[in-house]
Amino acid sequence: MKPWTISLKRAVSTATWAALAWPISAAPFGEPSKVTVPKYFYEASYDVHYDARFAHGLLEDPEQREAIKVLVQTYLATFRDLGVQTWLMHGTLLGWWWGKKVMPWDYDADVQVTEADMYFLAAYHNMTTYYYKYGDMEKGRYFQLEINPYFKHREQDDTLNVIDGRWIDMQNGLYIDITAARYNLDHEEGEGVLYDKYGHEYRDTYVFPLRDTTFEGVPCKIPYRYQDMLQAEYGKKALSKTEFHDHRFDDEAMKWVAIEKPPAEEEAEAQKDL
Repeated sequence: MKPWTISLKRAVSTATWAALAWPISAAPFGEPSKVTVPKYFYEASYDVHYDARFAHGLLEDPEQREAIKVLVQTYLATFRDLGVQTWLMHGTLLGWWWGKKVMPWDYDADVQVTEADMYFLAAYHNMTTYYYKYGDMEKGRYFQLEINPYFKHREQDDTLNVIDGRWIDMQNGLYIDITAARYNLDHEEGEGVLYDKYGHEYRDTYVFPLRDTTFEGVPCKIPYRYQDMLQAEYGKKALSKTEFHDHRFDDEAMKWVAIEKPPAEEEAEAQKDL
């Protein structure tokens, strides 16, 4: 059995990357442009990991974890079919480091594309929907690729529209945020500086050439100097600490497993929540 089926419904030299993680205020874009455009993407009032238009309530684990896994798998498969290079970033890249999977406490995914590919997606694939019947699903599921029309605004002052696109599960509202990596042509450190609207900045030599690997069993790409980028963003301990968020990393199984707590401790925590 195929793992899924798809139907297109419509068609600067530095020692470390940390030295280039300048704050937003240091980005040399001149005077603020006084952006007045409205926020484009809206999240559900009860959880920011759900798109307000498609959400019908919170999913419970393990259903939510499985839905996020499928969300990532379908996104990567779709972009590969479209011929668009995309790569893992931030928490998702850290998940790749730890077993090449979405971490149990992570309820979203972080990916990037080039600015040129964002223009391509906006022109030819905006608002397209895709049908997947994945694994043992009894019924298929629809996903929507949507590009924020304000992605063309290159400066970092539009704080309401830092997300350039989304891959959305139309059944439950879970989504993946897509951001464009743009070149800053006037950066004080010279050529080759990429940035996103969140304020992350880094040399293109830290990203390119992209490395081929897998994530959640699907082919994907990651930045060339992934370890330097992760250490700069999360610190060295994040790459070696094997206990986090009440989980312990199992080296043999290559995954995070929940730490079983004594009944008395669980009862004490339950009382705190009352």
